[in-house]
Amino acid sequence: MTLLRAVAVAALVVVATAPATSTAAPTSTAAPTSTAAPTSTAAPTAAGVPWRWWDGAVHQLTHGLADPPGLNRDDCRPTAERPEPVILVHGTGLNGGNSWATVGAALAAEGFCVWAPTVGALPGLGAVGGLDSLTGASAPQLAAEIDRVRALTGAAEVDLVGHSQGAIIASFVAATARADSVRTVVTLGADPARSGEGPPEFVTDLLGVLSAETAERDAEATLAWLGDEGVPFARGVRYVAVSSDYDELTGPVVAPQVPDFVDLRVARLQDGCEADRSGHLTVLASPRAVDLVVDALGGPLRSGHGGPGDGADLDVPPPRCVLADQLVGVLAPVPPR
Repeated sequence: MTLLRAVAVAALVVVATAPATSTAAPTSTAAPTSTAAPTSTAAPTAAGVPWRWWDGAVHQLTHGLADPPGLNRDDCRPTAERPEPVILVHGTGLNGGNSWATVGAALAAEGFCVWAPTVGALPGLGAVGGLDSLTGASAPQLAAEIDRVRALTGAAEVDLVGHSQGAIIASFVAATARADSVRTVVTLGADPARSGEGPPEFVTDLLGVLSAETAERDAEATLAWLGDEGVPFARGVRYVAVSSDYDELTGPVVAPQVPDFVDLRVARLQDGCEADRSGHLTVLASPRAVDLVVDALGGPLRSGHGGPGDGADLDVPPPRCVLADQLVGVLAPVPPR
């Protein structure tokens, strides 16, 4: 429990260091907008990817709550090589900017158009997301952001990458509301075998303190998540769960038994790299996790333009293996891939 408390405190510290904003939190019926903070305008290069999980919070602290480079560029347009925009979904008590500095920069450097909205913020706490109802706020806000990004870019589908509660939100929206608009769901810090149960217990406990009615509504709604198929996965959507044996909240996970129509793969960080002991928060800046996300969404551009599994990316280098621990994260220089 000590380590779990450390993770929770660290998450709150990340958010607490961000300056307050007077912009109202998004409502449950409107898409999150980028008006809460200035957006970055230039795509970073691979050499500019930050490798500390707190770099997003530091950037917000020192840049007036602005998004880290690579995120929320409404002028970005998908290319033939990267036709699907990517939407990153943060976890409990975090926001789009302070969660995704590493993953967002890495994806932008690979040519992806990347958005990272803040969802589920309570009124007056626009920089602190994931605290409102999953079904009444976060999920409809993400669905609206999917619609906005598709309209903005002309893309038929988007890819979702979710961390912790954000993984639950992304999976929930893909299964219940936007299956025809989502190509891939990549999750970090979540157990796919338990995703249909809704948010982890500590999240529902928190929601119960904030609003017993909200907690009850979410519990009832997630029961319907399984739908007629009996699983929290949508037909036609690809799922990749990036897991770490050292995740303080999930622990080791294995691929659950699912029907044949479910396209699900579990990618364990420690397979081929015992040195990467990234935890629940530090996985957000793990070079190996970054490479697994990139591979799940199409692979490095230099290795071919096809998607995973079509034979075009046979020369893709393996994911990097860099020494990392649960609390600090990367402990060694990060080489180029």
